[in-house]
Amino acid sequence: MIEHVVSFFEVVAYAADIFGLTLLVLGFARGAVGWVRVEIAREPWERRFRALRKLRCVMGIHILYALELMIVSDIIDSFVAVARAEDGYEDFFHSGVFYSLVQLGMIVIIRTLIDYFLDRELRELHENPV
Repeated sequence: MIEHVVSFFEVVAYAADIFGLTLLVLGFARGAVGWVRVEIAREPWERRFRALRKLRCVMGIHILYALELMIVSDIIDSFVAVARAEDGYEDFFHSGVFYSLVQLGMIVIIRTLIDYFLDRELRELHENPV
Protein backbone atom coordinates (compact mmCIF):
# COMPACT_ATOMS: atom_id res chain seq x y z
CA MET A 1 0.00 0.00 0.00
CA ILE A 2 2.73 2.47 0.96
CA GLU A 3 4.46 1.76 -2.36
CA HIS A 4 1.37 3.07 -4.22
CA VAL A 5 1.31 6.24 -2.12
CA VAL A 6 5.02 6.84 -2.73
CA SER A 7 4.54 6.23 -6.46
CA PHE A 8 1.65 8.69 -6.50
CA PHE A 9 3.78 11.39 -4.91
CA GLU A 10 6.60 10.73 -7.37
CA VAL A 11 4.12 11.47 -10.16
CA VAL A 12 2.94 14.62 -8.36
CA ALA A 13 6.54 15.83 -7.98
CA TYR A 14 7.22 15.11 -11.64
CA ALA A 15 4.07 17.03 -12.65
CA ALA A 16 5.13 20.01 -10.52
CA ASP A 17 8.56 19.98 -12.20
CA ILE A 18 7.02 19.83 -15.68
CA PHE A 19 4.57 22.62 -14.90
CA GLY A 20 7.37 24.76 -13.43
CA LEU A 21 9.56 24.21 -16.48
CA THR A 22 6.60 25.05 -18.71
CA LEU A 23 6.16 28.34 -16.86
CA LEU A 24 9.85 29.12 -17.32
CA VAL A 25 9.64 28.42 -21.05
CA LEU A 26 6.46 30.48 -21.40
CA GLY A 27 8.05 33.35 -19.48
CA PHE A 28 11.10 33.18 -21.73
CA ALA A 29 8.95 33.08 -24.86
CA ARG A 30 6.82 36.03 -23.74
CA GLY A 31 9.94 37.96 -22.84
CA ALA A 32 11.69 37.23 -26.13
CA VAL A 33 8.66 38.06 -28.25
CA GLY A 34 7.94 41.19 -26.22
CA TRP A 35 11.52 42.38 -26.48
CA VAL A 36 11.53 41.90 -30.24
CA ARG A 37 8.23 43.80 -30.54
CA VAL A 38 9.60 46.69 -28.50
CA GLU A 39 12.76 46.88 -30.56
CA ILE A 40 10.94 46.64 -33.90
CA ALA A 41 8.45 49.37 -32.90
CA ARG A 42 11.32 51.88 -32.60
CA GLU A 43 9.29 54.10 -30.31
CA PRO A 44 10.88 56.87 -28.26
CA TRP A 45 13.23 55.60 -25.56
CA GLU A 46 10.85 56.52 -22.70
CA ARG A 47 8.08 54.33 -24.12
CA ARG A 48 10.50 51.52 -24.85
CA PHE A 49 11.88 51.67 -21.33
CA ARG A 50 8.38 51.58 -19.82
CA ALA A 51 7.40 48.63 -22.02
CA LEU A 52 10.58 46.73 -21.11
CA ARG A 53 9.98 47.32 -17.39
CA LYS A 54 6.47 45.88 -17.70
CA LEU A 55 7.90 42.97 -19.64
CA ARG A 56 10.44 42.30 -16.88
CA CYS A 57 7.58 42.18 -14.36
CA VAL A 58 5.73 39.61 -16.47
CA MET A 59 8.85 37.49 -16.87
CA GLY A 60 9.67 37.82 -13.17
CA ILE A 61 6.24 36.55 -12.19
CA HIS A 62 6.71 33.49 -14.41
CA ILE A 63 10.10 32.82 -12.83
CA LEU A 64 8.78 33.21 -9.27
CA TYR A 65 5.88 30.82 -9.82
CA ALA A 66 8.14 28.31 -11.55
CA LEU A 67 10.57 28.40 -8.63
CA GLU A 68 7.73 27.87 -6.17
CA LEU A 69 6.58 24.79 -8.07
CA MET A 70 10.08 23.39 -8.28
CA ILE A 71 10.54 23.79 -4.53
CA VAL A 72 7.30 21.88 -3.97
CA SER A 73 8.66 19.14 -6.21
CA ASP A 74 11.95 19.02 -4.30
CA ILE A 75 10.18 18.77 -0.95
CA ILE A 76 8.04 15.91 -2.22
CA ASP A 77 11.15 14.21 -3.65
CA SER A 78 12.84 14.46 -0.25
CA PHE A 79 9.91 12.80 1.48
CA VAL A 80 9.85 10.11 -1.20
CA ALA A 81 13.58 9.49 -0.63
CA VAL A 82 12.95 9.10 3.10
CA ALA A 83 10.07 6.70 2.43
CA ARG A 84 12.23 4.62 0.09
CA ALA A 85 15.28 4.54 2.40
CA GLU A 86 16.28 1.19 3.78
CA ASP A 87 16.41 1.16 7.58
CA GLY A 88 19.91 0.64 8.90
CA TYR A 89 21.48 -0.66 5.70
CA GLU A 90 23.18 2.54 4.65
CA ASP A 91 25.30 5.06 6.44
CA PHE A 92 23.04 8.11 6.64
CA PHE A 93 25.67 10.55 5.33
CA HIS A 94 26.28 8.37 2.27
CA SER A 95 22.62 7.68 1.62
CA GLY A 96 20.26 9.04 -0.98
CA VAL A 97 18.24 10.58 1.82
CA PHE A 98 21.13 12.73 3.01
CA TYR A 99 21.95 13.75 -0.56
CA SER A 100 18.31 14.62 -1.18
CA LEU A 101 18.09 16.73 1.98
CA VAL A 102 21.34 18.59 1.23
CA GLN A 103 20.17 19.24 -2.31
CA LEU A 104 16.83 20.50 -1.01
CA GLY A 105 18.57 22.80 1.47
CA MET A 106 20.80 24.29 -1.21
CA ILE A 107 17.87 24.79 -3.57
CA VAL A 108 15.80 26.45 -0.85
CA ILE A 109 18.65 28.85 -0.04
CA ILE A 110 19.23 29.73 -3.70
CA ARG A 111 15.53 30.02 -4.41
CA THR A 112 14.97 32.21 -1.36
CA LEU A 113 17.74 34.58 -2.42
CA ILE A 114 16.45 34.77 -5.98
CA ASP A 115 12.89 35.19 -4.75
CA TYR A 116 13.86 37.98 -2.35
CA PHE A 117 15.84 40.02 -4.86
CA LEU A 118 13.44 39.42 -7.75
CA ASP A 119 10.45 40.33 -5.59
CA ARG A 120 12.22 43.49 -4.44
CA GLU A 121 13.05 44.44 -8.01
CA LEU A 122 9.50 43.74 -9.24
CA ARG A 123 8.03 45.81 -6.42
CA GLU A 124 10.38 48.67 -7.28
CA LEU A 125 9.49 48.45 -10.97
CA HIS A 126 5.78 48.45 -10.12
CA GLU A 127 5.98 51.31 -7.60
CA ASN A 128 8.22 53.55 -9.72
CA PRO A 129 6.89 53.53 -13.28
CA VAL A 130 8.74 55.73 -15.72
